[in-house]
Amino acid sequence: MRLVNRFTDGLACIPLQFPIYRQMNTASLQVVQDEKLAQDLRLIAADFEILDFFHHFGSSCFAMSATLAQILTKKGYQARVQGCYGEIRKDNGIFYIGYQGFAHAGQKEGHAVCIVNEEYLLDFGLGTLKKHYAADFKSTLVSKIAGSADYLAHVRLENGADMIWRTDWISPMVELELQSQVASVERILAVYEDFQKNRVAYLVRKMFAANHHLPTFNLALNLPLNFPLDSPLVLSQSQAA
Repeated sequence: MRLVNRFTDGLACIPLQFPIYRQMNTASLQVVQDEKLAQDLRLIAADFEILDFFHHFGSSCFAMSATLAQILTKKGYQARVQGCYGEIRKDNGIFYIGYQGFAHAGQKEGHAVCIVNEEYLLDFGLGTLKKHYAADFKSTLVSKIAGSADYLAHVRLENGADMIWRTDWISPMVELELQSQVASVERILAVYEDFQKNRVAYLVRKMFAANHHLPTFNLALNLPLNFPLDSPLVLSQSQAA
């Protein structure tokens, strides 16, 4: 006779179209040849989506890159944050991300990505592009390091544009922002690590929040459901790159 777990068995019956099971578009991970790393990145991206990290922190490339680097380091990979800037080239137009003189209102110059094993570039801080370039822009991009003096990495986007990361200019704000957000990154990591230990309980609570139209991010922090997201506990979007 099989014992019934009312939590996990109930979750197995949840329709796949339910919001907490939204599938991340991780097509760019196909470039990762290390199967274990690719699987870890898919799981991390899915967890970030469930925890609403992309929604709340996706425009803060500094915090997202630092968080990702620490998670991967704990998993045994060599991971670090790299300052850079990005550009999207299509036809005769260029859209800059974090380049000198091109910061949007309320944002800082500079961009940051995560480099893993000195082989792959991971950009999980693309929220600015969702706001100012295309609302359906991917939350994550992954590229092999180019090994070129001209640019750090490159990927061809679905719309035919070229996304290029460059390091010939790095904003001095990158290091300052990374230092200023240490405490915020620690809080984000605490949420992530707590979720790893209490995944089922969190998903049940998120279902409740979704059914009652409540802010699900508060659940991850174990805060009251009506806790204001503009609290100092929540990272300010104005620090985004």
